[in-house]
Amino acid sequence: MPAPSVRDLSRQWVARLAAYRRHRNDEHLEALVEEALRYAGLHLEHDLSRSQYWSKAPLGRRVAVLLFLVDRGVVVRSSAQGRRVFEPAPDAEAWVAGQDQLAPYRQPTLELIAALRREQSRRSRPSPS
Repeated sequence: MPAPSVRDLSRQWVARLAAYRRHRNDEHLEALVEEALRYAGLHLEHDLSRSQYWSKAPLGRRVAVLLFLVDRGVVVRSSAQGRRVFEPAPDAEAWVAGQDQLAPYRQPTLELIAALRREQSRRSRPSPS
């Protein structure tokens, strides 16, 4: 199955990212996807490589799920120390568990959230002097 295009990906956004779907400037949409791509590929790679599901899934799927969660407010896109970060909301796991339509994807989605939490924990540790 080919990777979804940026436009196909954005069709699923109905909440916080819906404005990107309707935006006339494709560069903004592409920049958002590129941010998520870099984050999912660089910051989450180690944690997700241990997952039976995510170790085999294409990077584009990580991006699609990450941005779906951002759209729904389950993951917050913000800046920390001059870098773009993606942080799960305090109730992210409960939200995923309560979504019947995510039942077939519940475990991989929870694994992605766990990887985001581990990344957040690593970022918050003081750096060695």
